[in-house]
Amino acid sequence: MTTVDELFTLAIAAERAAESLYLGLTQKFAAHAEVAQFWQRYAAEEGGHAQWLAQRRSALSPETLAAPADEFIADQVRYVLKFPVADALADVEDLEDAYQLVNDIENSETNAVFEFLIEHFAADAATQTFLKGQLRAHIGNLRIEFPTQFRTAALRRGIKAAS
Repeated sequence: MTTVDELFTLAIAAERAAESLYLGLTQKFAAHAEVAQFWQRYAAEEGGHAQWLAQRRSALSPETLAAPADEFIADQVRYVLKFPVADALADVEDLEDAYQLVNDIENSETNAVFEFLIEHFAADAATQTFLKGQLRAHIGNLRIEFPTQFRTAALRRGIKAAS
């Protein structure tokens, strides 16, 4: 049985892993300032998710933290944590690889887990609405905010990643 406290611990680790991935992409594309800044923003957002989770966990009662967590969600976050960040970064040869990797990650279980925790543990409805809006924007930014000069796959293929 997974407790709510353990679920938060797992979710925080998943957000930190995503942050690490984006910091790795920042380094791989440091030669392209706009792209590096874009990945840096994503890393900061993932770090912000981890901070919110840690703060929210610290505000929960000992009884709530000891309560059983949703095992389906716990299994999802465990699955996410099996993702090999270093291997994924090593496989990124160009900006298109990075773009597709991020697209897959942002549409995976990671954000579903974060949304579940928002829905069930946000302090109030206003906070819940605000955080869900931020999460949707975070997911959509890849398509909407990606630097315009690299919006097509062909252009992204021409931008090689640093080793």
